[in-house]
Amino acid sequence: MGWLAFTVLVAVVLVTGFVVWRKWIAPWKDVDELADDIVEHRAPRRFLISGNPHVRRVGLAFEKLAERRRELQERVREGEQSVQGVFGAMLDGLVVVDDLRRIRLMNREFRRAFGVDENSSGGTLLELLRLASVDRLVMEAIRSRQPQRESLRLSRGPSNGREMEVSAVPLGENSAEMEGAVILFRDVTHVRQVEDMRREFVANVSHELRTPLSIFRGYLETLLDDPHQPPGELLRILEIMERHSDRLNALVEDVLSLARLESPGAELELSEVDLRELLHSIMRDWEKRFAAKQLKSHLNFPGNLPLLQADENRLQEVIFNLLDNAVKYSQPGGTVFLRAEIEGDRVRISVADEGVGIPEADLPRIFERFYRADKARSRELGGTGLGLSIVKHIVQLHGGAVEARSEPGKGTRISVLLPVPRPESVTQT
Repeated sequence: MGWLAFTVLVAVVLVTGFVVWRKWIAPWKDVDELADDIVEHRAPRRFLISGNPHVRRVGLAFEKLAERRRELQERVREGEQSVQGVFGAMLDGLVVVDDLRRIRLMNREFRRAFGVDENSSGGTLLELLRLASVDRLVMEAIRSRQPQRESLRLSRGPSNGREMEVSAVPLGENSAEMEGAVILFRDVTHVRQVEDMRREFVANVSHELRTPLSIFRGYLETLLDDPHQPPGELLRILEIMERHSDRLNALVEDVLSLARLESPGAELELSEVDLRELLHSIMRDWEKRFAAKQLKSHLNFPGNLPLLQADENRLQEVIFNLLDNAVKYSQPGGTVFLRAEIEGDRVRISVADEGVGIPEADLPRIFERFYRADKARSRELGGTGLGLSIVKHIVQLHGGAVEARSEPGKGTRISVLLPVPRPESVTQT
């Protein structure tokens, strides 16, 4: 009887222990594993834990916590994607630094402008750029909590020689917990070039206008002081005034033409142009001009020249300007060559002379407004300095390009390359 009671007691203890373990101890082990999974960012095997109600509530709480964390992580990812999308689409370089000027974020344009590797991160702005002026600008923005701005010219990296406008805007102006700055690098090289060109253009026009106006004023004062000039002297004065009047008129016409070509609304009156007929017609118009300077002319083109989609009047203006330069700078007895040839999907029209030529150093700049390789000779010959610039603008409006080759003492060759329209585009027109 005693053994039976002992056996029953042991069984009760074992059953009780098993129930206690199953209901109160084992579930907490599952809770511990569940917590470890959440902490280690692993997907838990399950959230529903059998056992006592307290453990089940803890499991459900962990499930809500994990779900909340997933939502927050998704929002963070979406936010990061949005920020990276905005930063990546920016045309200006952008970098974010903390209060010690350590880099926290940079966009693609910043990396490209300064040649920064995609894997580069961390470090200070000074270590990365080695530009003390930028570091001082950022430090002052953080210290004063006021935006700072400065222009600088880069002397190293992929953007060497380019001018940047750097703006540093402090972070956390109303909170000491978020200190640092956002630095924006804007490439203003083109803007500065346009400003310089505008100033140079105004200065050049003023200079070109001053010469004939000074001559007019001088001779008008002469005539006012002594109206009864000898007929021969009076005729000489009037001829000089007429010549400078023509020069002044040509300058005004070229300036207006260039302004029209550079305006945003510049348009071409396109039509089918038979280049062979146009070249023949131009050479006939120039026969007297060639003869007046004792020049020979030579026209050459293949028989299969295609029709061009071009503004015929503008194209004629291009060739007239090139022939005018060739005649001006040719010596009597020389030859002026007008050629057209097919080069792939383009037609090359070139005018060559046997004149004085252009120095190699001046050749890249001859299409700039008012640029003259030989200023004294150009003014003596009556040039405005705008002819080749007008040529370049007209050709570019046609989708073409200009080229120049020259050798001092042997002559110059100026070429324009115009696209040949595709057969289907000609049909549609």
